[in-house]
Amino acid sequence: MKHTSICLLAIMTSLTAFAAPETVAKKTSIAVTKVVVTKSLENSLKAKGGAESLSRVVESMNSNLSSAFLSTRKFDVLTRTDLDALVAEQQFGESGNVDSKTAPQAGKFKGAQYIVTVAIDDYKDYMRKRNFGTLNKITETRIIRFGAVANLIDATTGSIKESTNFIISNEGRAEEDSRADTSSGDLTDSVIATLTRSMCNNIAFKISDIIYPAKIIGKTGKTIMFNRAADSGVKLGDVYEVFALGEVMIDPDTGETLGSEETLIGTIKVISVLPKFSKGVIVGEDNGIEKGQVLRLKENPKPEKSDTQDEEEL
Repeated sequence: MKHTSICLLAIMTSLTAFAAPETVAKKTSIAVTKVVVTKSLENSLKAKGGAESLSRVVESMNSNLSSAFLSTRKFDVLTRTDLDALVAEQQFGESGNVDSKTAPQAGKFKGAQYIVTVAIDDYKDYMRKRNFGTLNKITETRIIRFGAVANLIDATTGSIKESTNFIISNEGRAEEDSRADTSSGDLTDSVIATLTRSMCNNIAFKISDIIYPAKIIGKTGKTIMFNRAADSGVKLGDVYEVFALGEVMIDPDTGETLGSEETLIGTIKVISVLPKFSKGVIVGEDNGIEKGQVLRLKENPKPEKSDTQDEEEL
């Protein structure tokens, strides 16, 4: 009987081991607040009477920003609507009408590890004129351009981990936007929606790269594989610099971790974008590129403004 019990226990233990669920990596929780406009920009546009299209931009960004972070598949996202409701509940909890032991505490955003704030600090809405002297022709296109500052805040300390500037414009879509302009000159909702979706994606991809830098997951000859796909903003022809991580650096005054020392050891160019990962080929020298090293997108220089165009702000 004792022998039988031991056998049954062994069988149950082995079955439990086989039935055990796979370990699921916990995503980083992130709270996305409402997009705002800086006071100086808001006052300037009100004085000029040009705040209407900007309000449409803000509305569109607030509709798309959380979705952009969700599409990276890196985060559990707390939306602006949830934040508004939580803040209201926190304020009620601090009013003295609720037991302090059960009331939600200020700053505890459902366990959010990071908070993302976005402020639009630059906005231009103007007509661009191009004079083609040899063709005796002048063209006009409505251009919209806006810039934003995104802050990544550590929710546990309240300190800003990273602050990044973004600028986007429909300048490269001149022909399409020309057809989209209305008789009043305002950009259509579809053009504004396209710009704001691109801005939101750029912010989400950048924040994702700050928290989870792209890393090499495999190497065969000059071909390397890394953990980024199309839904992470990777495109054919993108150029990434490869960095080897060194010693972790600590601020001697505050004890704060400042990150790891990084040494540039090579460059890769994306040749294939797959559903789960991407492939690149090493360009130039290979100074020890290997699995686990960090990739950072190499920014393209901005093209200089053509001498043939004039700009007239509306």
